[in-house]
Amino acid sequence: MAHIPLHSSGYNSRFSPPPVLAPHAPSSLLAAHAGPNKENPFPLPHSHVHTDPSKQLPGVPRVDALDPSPAPTCTPPHHRPLPPSPTKTTATATVNHYTRPLGGTARAAQQSQQAEPTMVQLLASQGTAPAHYASRAGAGDVTMGNATGVLSWRKGQGFKEWEKLKLNSPEVKRKADVAQLFFYDHYFDLLTYVSSRKSRLAAFQSSISSRPTLTPAEISCEWTSYTGRERVLLRKRRTKLKVDMFHVVTQVGQGGYGEVYLARHKETNQVVALKKMKKRTLAKMDEIRHVLVERDILASTSSPWLVRLLYAFQDPEHVFLAMDFIAGGDFRTLLNNSGVLKEEHARFYIAEMFTAVNELHKLGYIHRDLKPENFLIDTTGHIKLTDFGLAAGALNPGKIQHLKHKLDEVADSPLVFRSTLEMKSIYKSIRMADARYADSVVGSPDYMAIETLRGQSYSYGVDYWSLGCILFEFLAGFPPFSGATAEETWTNLKNWQRVLRRPHYDRPEDRIFNLSDEGWDAITRLITHKDRRMSTLDQVKTHPFFRGVDWPNLRERKAPFIPALDSEIDAGYFDDFSSETDMAKYAEVREKQRHVDAVAERALDAKLARGVWVGFTFKAKKEEDRLLREKEQREKQKSQEEEEESLYTLF
Repeated sequence: MAHIPLHSSGYNSRFSPPPVLAPHAPSSLLAAHAGPNKENPFPLPHSHVHTDPSKQLPGVPRVDALDPSPAPTCTPPHHRPLPPSPTKTTATATVNHYTRPLGGTARAAQQSQQAEPTMVQLLASQGTAPAHYASRAGAGDVTMGNATGVLSWRKGQGFKEWEKLKLNSPEVKRKADVAQLFFYDHYFDLLTYVSSRKSRLAAFQSSISSRPTLTPAEISCEWTSYTGRERVLLRKRRTKLKVDMFHVVTQVGQGGYGEVYLARHKETNQVVALKKMKKRTLAKMDEIRHVLVERDILASTSSPWLVRLLYAFQDPEHVFLAMDFIAGGDFRTLLNNSGVLKEEHARFYIAEMFTAVNELHKLGYIHRDLKPENFLIDTTGHIKLTDFGLAAGALNPGKIQHLKHKLDEVADSPLVFRSTLEMKSIYKSIRMADARYADSVVGSPDYMAIETLRGQSYSYGVDYWSLGCILFEFLAGFPPFSGATAEETWTNLKNWQRVLRRPHYDRPEDRIFNLSDEGWDAITRLITHKDRRMSTLDQVKTHPFFRGVDWPNLRERKAPFIPALDSEIDAGYFDDFSSETDMAKYAEVREKQRHVDAVAERALDAKLARGVWVGFTFKAKKEEDRLLREKEQREKQKSQEEEEESLYTLF
């Protein structure tokens, strides 16, 4: 029988034998590779010492060349290493060639350094500091608290200008944030899984111990069942998200870059809104960054006021965002059906919108594209904010130039003053003719702040301008700057101070729609110059128009409108994409898609479409685990009910 060596601690080591190191391995490595003992209860993982010269960079010492003196190995006395074969002479000479700068003469080292640069020189030429250099220079450990961005080995120089620009670019900052979140999520998930697995094992052992009458065969059967369930969990952790995991019920949305579907996760039965977008189209239209920002916002929020991201995944051609399905449709549908809101209802909805936008601002984002279409109504009748595609740090320069050009075009256009009834009638006619007016190619700046349109600097206040325009529409029935044509709307915005007027109705039957003094004052405190505008939620709360609003308990209050739904997959508040009438609304959007598809693809676009989506995948693990537990509980309850019913039938 072969001799099985024992560690100094006395336990059998046949399941984790230390590797036999090379004859010239230093004693420090031997200590690191030895098994656990009193001096080192947590040994480092085993590693293999590479001696192949083809795997060694020129000028970099090998691990086994750091200590030229022979050191004892961990080989048992009766297993002495054999002398090297004569056929290994050439390989040994090659190895000595690479280690000669450290073990040979000074002249040999000088010749080697002149012939090939050392790794320190290579790192310096690439702008990278070697890890050991700072400590040798006396800089000490670099931590998050004392990091200054200036490398100690380039003290006095700092980063070059191109390095600073690259470090401060939004793409690099986003990748750094995504990488940080990835590792946080990875290790949190790993530790959570290990902890939950130990808990399940303890529960299993407790269950077995509480039943002493079990036979060994029954215990073996229970153990087989337990390990089978653990294998299923492990397999799920390795499973990659695919669109095939979702059952598509119907289409509920259409945009310029993709479609939105009502879908159900096949495993958890979770109902989601599945947004599908083409990678190449996003690259052509320079919309990749907007989608990445939207993904980051959706993934980082747990607020009930914002739509949550449940899954984000991709295939070679598309990216997918699976979000909460908000069954009540968007607020535009409610406005089209109601026309003008009562002041008490307008106060309730705009208060919820202010709260939702404030939650977005807490995350450090500005929406910049607020309109009624961006607010969804959930099953309880309350508001959720969505569509964060433009919620980034800065608008696309091309977008800014386009907006400024639109304003310049109407600089000399005559200003048309219309009565309140005329403006309301014109806007209603436009909405009746084009239900997707806000999604059209030309678009409408009805709700965009004037500083955004002019390409000026802006802050969170631009969203409060937009909410002021929405409040005006709630109470008047039309946006404050809408015109009969897009050009007239731009002209009104150019002269917004002269156009913004208090709606007034003279007919007795319409006087009910006249705004109160508090309502009009709130609007003029929102639609005004940015330095005089209400731009925080605290300022809004103190305004007399919102007197009596119970801000902390808004979601507990019964909403004025609650959607009537037949089931959790009822899509009645969305357009029917199987109807030719509803599909006609999206004719311009589909034409835009065809135009984008016809644009020639550049090489850069193809490259971006492949490589820029690294780190896009996301899974809301807590939500998935909760749904799986609920599903298991429902199945268990159903099986118990069936068992009770069968027993009742028998007796």
